[in-house]
Amino acid sequence: MDFTIKKGVLEKYKGKDKTVVIPDGIAKIGGYAFYCCGSLQEVVIPDSVKKIGKEAFSYCKSLEKIVIPDSVTTIGDEAFRCCESIKEVIIPSSVTEIGDYAFYHCSSLGKVVIQKGVKKIGNRAFYLCSSLEKVVIPDSVTEIESEAFRWCESLKEIIIPGSVTKIGDYAFYECKSLKEINIPRSIKRIGDCAFSTCSSLGKVVIPDSVKKIGERAFR
Repeated sequence: MDFTIKKGVLEKYKGKDKTVVIPDGIAKIGGYAFYCCGSLQEVVIPDSVKKIGKEAFSYCKSLEKIVIPDSVTTIGDEAFRCCESIKEVIIPSSVTEIGDYAFYHCSSLGKVVIQKGVKKIGNRAFYLCSSLEKVVIPDSVTEIESEAFRWCESLKEIIIPGSVTKIGDYAFYECKSLKEINIPRSIKRIGDCAFSTCSSLGKVVIPDSVKKIGERAFR
């Protein structure tokens, strides 16, 4: 068997298949379970899975297709770090938090759909996703953490809902294609360098509800 499974946790995959179907009944994909599986192109996750652990699929550079079922509540830190071939991700409404570095340097990722239910987008969650063009953030999100979309240089459109209260430091730093941003009245703080070096940014609407704008926030 190519899987090491203990008490409902898939601890390690040892095979070299291009397509892997995770057995039904698995509750958690453990940390580093598929780490550096270079041949892996597609994973089928059953709806018994509730948690995707830290670096579960990190550095699976050939991974193109991943469907996250709506049973998953947690996407761990660095879960899909440097999965350079993933083109599209749908975050289901069951997920409440996208972990730090979760999709860091997924350079082919062009589309992200975040469904209502997610409350927090972690530090560097989509850092260096250089193909990402559009993100719609649902009105369940309250925090966009530091560097969440830093160096997403193809990002043209970002819709920030009225539920967000904080935009972290460097959150959209070096988003060179971003042309317009509307800051909702719910925002109280815009972090240091949050929109710095967004060289195409021509229009910014900042409401009087914002109490603090960090250093070089729009330079």
